[in-house]
Amino acid sequence: MDKLRCVIVEDEIPAAEELSYIISQYEDISVEGIAYDGKSGMEIIKTKKPDAVFLDINMPVENGIEVAKNIKEFYGDIDIIFVTAYEEHAVKAFELNALDYVLKPFDENRIAITIDRLIQRKHIKDAEDEKIPNDILNELIDKMDKEKNLVKRIPCERQGKIILVSVDDIYYCYIKDEKTYVKVKDDSYLVGYTLGQIEKRTNFFRSHRSFLVNIDNIKELYSWFNGTYKLVMDDKEKSEIPISRNNVKKLKELLKM
Repeated sequence: MDKLRCVIVEDEIPAAEELSYIISQYEDISVEGIAYDGKSGMEIIKTKKPDAVFLDINMPVENGIEVAKNIKEFYGDIDIIFVTAYEEHAVKAFELNALDYVLKPFDENRIAITIDRLIQRKHIKDAEDEKIPNDILNELIDKMDKEKNLVKRIPCERQGKIILVSVDDIYYCYIKDEKTYVKVKDDSYLVGYTLGQIEKRTNFFRSHRSFLVNIDNIKELYSWFNGTYKLVMDDKEKSEIPISRNNVKKLKELLKM
């Protein structure tokens, strides 16, 4: 098992350092960053994408409950452990599906229980990831390739499970680190298709060698530079997708411009 990576978000510097020291005593877990307010915490979490976050509740700028909601919205697989001096937040914490709730001042034996829970969770997640061999996805892809008609759903992988994503719900497909992903309203899924395979079985437009877009989910189109354009998609992030100069004419024809 790879080391379990965590981030600490705690506005009291002595408490943050103490917690970091306690965690550092365990070989299976590492502290990837420490933040002293909620806003900075979210920036570190977005950069590091840890397995777990030790999160104080009473903090300046953005409190721990708000940070936890943001984490669950964008990174639902991250485990949250609330650390606080106040018991009255416990109910709210577990409403947000927190893995644990640890009171200050810290007790090393209590932290040990939390870390054991985290490690057990990591083992379970790793096992689930191994449950889906590539040949299962490949079989689905091969079956779809044999279909004469356009596909209505595309098999994608998420957290060790195969989910079927409606083509209508896809905003665009893209390549990152030599892997193919499909982007829906507020999430992305790994897919075993190449962009070329998706293009053949959908009405998506190949705007760029690394992007394939669903023209039904385009919000805006604007001129960029040197004869190129950019698309603004209607997803949550209003993603901007480049259109190579060679494909501008094709898109204008599709949009009847």
